[in-house]
Parts: sequence; C-alpha cells; structure tokens
Amino acid sequence: MKKITKRVRLFMKIKMLFIPDGPHGDRARGKLYEPYLKGFGKNFKVGSQAFIFNPNELLVGNDVYIGFNSYLGQGEIILKDEVLIGNFVSITASNHLLKNDSFRFGGFESKPIIIGKGSWIGAHTSIVAGVIIGDCTLIAAGSVVTKPFEGFSILGGCPAKKINTIEKFKLKYNVE
Repeated sequence: MKKITKRVRLFMKIKMLFIPDGPHGDRARGKLYEPYLKGFGKNFKVGSQAFIFNPNELLVGNDVYIGFNSYLGQGEIILKDEVLIGNFVSITASNHLLKNDSFRFGGFESKPIIIGKGSWIGAHTSIVAGVIIGDCTLIAAGSVVTKPFEGFSILGGCPAKKINTIEKFKLKYNVE
C-alpha cells in the first residue's frame, strides 16, 4: 500500500482527465486507485468524478462499483463484495467535534463504516460515521443513514428508517 502524497494526488487527477466515461473508463479508474487501497478484490469500478479522499482507509471486496460524483473519505470504510453505490453518494467515516462553542476547529473523530455484501445505495444518499449496513440491503435515493441496520432491509428517509424487508418485497412483487 502506497501513501498518497500531494504529488501522487495531482498525478491521479491529471491521469483521470484522460480516462473515458463508460464501463472501460470505470474499470481504469478502479485500477488507478488499487495500489493505494487498504485492500481490494477483483473488478473494482469507479465512476467518473467520484473521489476517494483517503484510499489508504478503504477496503473493497469483489465486483464493487462506486457511482458518478460520489465521495468516500475520512476514516475506515469497508465495502464488502458486490456493493453498488449510486451517483452523488457521500460516505464519510468521521464527524466534527465541538470545541469552545465551535465545530470549525474542534477536530474530528473517526468511526468505521461497513456496507454488507450485495447492498445497493441509491443516489444522493449520505452515510455517516459508525454505520454498519447488513448484507443485501437497499437504501432508497436521498436517504440519510445515521445508525446501523440489519441485512435484507429496505431503508429510506431522513433520517433513514426500515421501510420493509427484502423477503416481504419479494413476496409482494413476485420477484425471485
């Protein structure tokens, strides 16, 4: 695992300007991040304009996709196998602290985020520090996830709450 310096970050930004949009470009962007990740599986893809602030703290499983213009950063984030992250998603594993009646210079605390296998995070979703999402969980677009949830759930809202389970969804819509 290499350390990302300012020079490396600049190099990556310039190199990404020449990577095309689409599936081949998504895979190329994933390959560009791989040497800097804490760990990664096969077929890691990153949409254009997505930004991983601290790749040294990101652990990625197999067949993970990070959507266009998404942000992941500031702390340990674990994306298990087959996680699908939509466009404009923010996953931030740290929170600002209050000091002298101000959050500006209060520092921050980091808490890991874990996204379970086969989960789908809808567009414009925010996930904050300390959240653990179970396997096969669907998070509706525009949700704000502030606490852990069990697997096989459908979540939505601000703050997110459990709307349904995947099993009940399967039965209602006759999905196999």
